[in-house]
Amino acid sequence: MDIRHTPVGRPALIRSAAGAERVELFLVSAVLCIGATRAVLAAADYPQVGSGGLHVAHVLWGGLGMLAGQLVSLLFLGPRVARLAAVVGGVGFGLFIDEVGKFLTADNNYFYEPVAAIIYGTVVLVWLVVRLGVHRRPLSDRENEVNRLHARADLAAGAEVVPTRRFAGLPRKWLPTGPALPSAPTVLRATTLFVVFALGRPLVLLAREPATAHQVHAAAAAACVLLTAAGLLRWRAGRRRGGLRLVAAALVLHLLVVQVFWLLDHEFAGFPLVLVNLLLLLRVRALLGDGSRPDGTGTG
Repeated sequence: MDIRHTPVGRPALIRSAAGAERVELFLVSAVLCIGATRAVLAAADYPQVGSGGLHVAHVLWGGLGMLAGQLVSLLFLGPRVARLAAVVGGVGFGLFIDEVGKFLTADNNYFYEPVAAIIYGTVVLVWLVVRLGVHRRPLSDRENEVNRLHARADLAAGAEVVPTRRFAGLPRKWLPTGPALPSAPTVLRATTLFVVFALGRPLVLLAREPATAHQVHAAAAAACVLLTAAGLLRWRAGRRRGGLRLVAAALVLHLLVVQVFWLLDHEFAGFPLVLVNLLLLLRVRALLGDGSRPDGTGTG
């Protein structure tokens, strides 16, 4: 197929097969940057950078980081460059959005309580737009052809290409596989403990006050427990990939809904639980991507 002769009226936008994964790398870099920034500022007792009435806020460094990421992606080619641009841009975005409280409050309050949930909600919204909007459909034949041509060009230039589409945006050494990582039964047990633990807080809040927000929080947490239980039953019945899919669905629901309420309640102190949620989901997705393991993660 000669992509140079495209019929008039065809859409000009071609989706990248690795695009969604690179956006995830961008978002993970942003979240890690926010956590590191908050930790460093707390350790330094929130110093003022500047003098004479000036304060160099880190939102400015965030703008420079996003500019640098954009310039890298515009000036250079290759998957490694794209990953570098995602990381640099993500760090810049993290520094930028970390100060969102100053822009939402009349007194420029960096410590505005809902900031953690606002930041997390923004990250989730971007992820949903990419996964359910841009990449809701498989790539077309034309898009696959263009991606194959780019992959051949990268190989000809000596670039490293990761063959796994699920983690196509990540360096090979970052892929969550290997005998040292938790096995499927261990991950299932850890997920069960995680979702059951997370159900306790909304039930306590609901018992204190039957507000709509508490009802939604409790319902979502309970749904995660039920999905995980159904996944365990399917796993024990020998339908192991189906069981892992249900557990993955429970962890995704937890990330998208339950964690928002958790951060509203605990602010930035709730981020460790978000990290645990993300690590569990990555491991379950890795197990789903490996259908030939002898530990029971196959299609059996």
